Amino acid sequence: MNADRRQALAFRFAGHHLDHRVDARTAAASTGLQDTPPGSAVISLAARSDEGPDGLVTVYGMRGAPFLVPVADLAVFTAALRPPDEKAAAALLRTAAKAHPDVAPTELLERATAAVADALDGRELERDAFHQALRERLEPELLWWCRNCGSHHVHPELWRATGLNGVLAVTGRRGRSAVFGRPPEAPPAEDAGAELVRRFLRAYGPATRQMLGSWAGIGTDHARGLWQRVEAELAEVSLEGKRAWILAADAERLEHPPSSAGVRLVPGLDPYLAQRDRERFVPDESVRHRMWRMLGNPGAVLAGAELVGLWRAAKKGAKLTLTVERLAPFTPEDLEDESRRMAGVRGCADVEVSVTAGT
Repeated sequence: MNADRRQALAFRFAGHHLDHRVDARTAAASTGLQDTPPGSAVISLAARSDEGPDGLVTVYGMRGAPFLVPVADLAVFTAALRPPDEKAAAALLRTAAKAHPDVAPTELLERATAAVADALDGRELERDAFHQALRERLEPELLWWCRNCGSHHVHPELWRATGLNGVLAVTGRRGRSAVFGRPPEAPPAEDAGAELVRRFLRAYGPATRQMLGSWAGIGTDHARGLWQRVEAELAEVSLEGKRAWILAADAERLEHPPSSAGVRLVPGLDPYLAQRDRERFVPDESVRHRMWRMLGNPGAVLAGAELVGLWRAAKKGAKLTLTVERLAPFTPEDLEDESRRMAGVRGCADVEVSVTAGT
């Protein structure tokens, strides 16, 4: 099968449930909804669903980031990513493994998991209390000096990775502080790793094994092992002359992607923007530099599968001000429904939209 850029983006847009709104569980079950910065996930949800986040939970999954996912699918976004060996654990823990070279990466993760499980046994803890509880339960050599807060605590890439072992969830917020607790009980998946790859391909296909590894934040061999679990289900695609794959069951959706109308406003780290072939999604290099930054990514205005603008929002009292940089043709009227929806999610009764020409 041959596919061009237009087909691939339309396929992905539908795979992310941005072509029409669905129930909240379906919206979050596709790839999870990243909650960075806090509150982003509910904006992503509003772009896909008319429902709120009831029945969803925030856990640390792909790339060590917090994701809003259905409780029933917890294993797909956590257990599926557990490292099968030392090499995979080192790749998953990254700088945390390098910070503790005298401890095997799998042992490092096991000891941190036990500490988190005990600290959150029957209780919820705010961020500072959580870190203090881990200090009390781990040997000093397993603590890392954090220059930002001027103290020793468990390396962030390590404590976040314990979420893959089912012991850590973000259960709320108190002011600017996260509240941590244990995730709810969820049924095990028959093959969580294979199911994670299927969901990746439904949302990001046509794709490659290397793109899977980059998206999931795992090592090359780990990604290869997961990919091999679904190889019998794949169909090869020539995407603008390069080899890529989709699930064979999705061939019709790639050949004839569903159409969509209207616009969507998604936050800067929305899953749809996590396409690993960014240059295909956003051909303009200068726009890519403005869109994907070290910190503070702008949100995206999507017309169908295409990027047509960048947005930033500021909240003052009960009013939300949305400043939009137009990159391709659309009118302020096109944003009315979505901007009001976003204002509601942000707890605002009013919204003002300002559209400027892009550079």
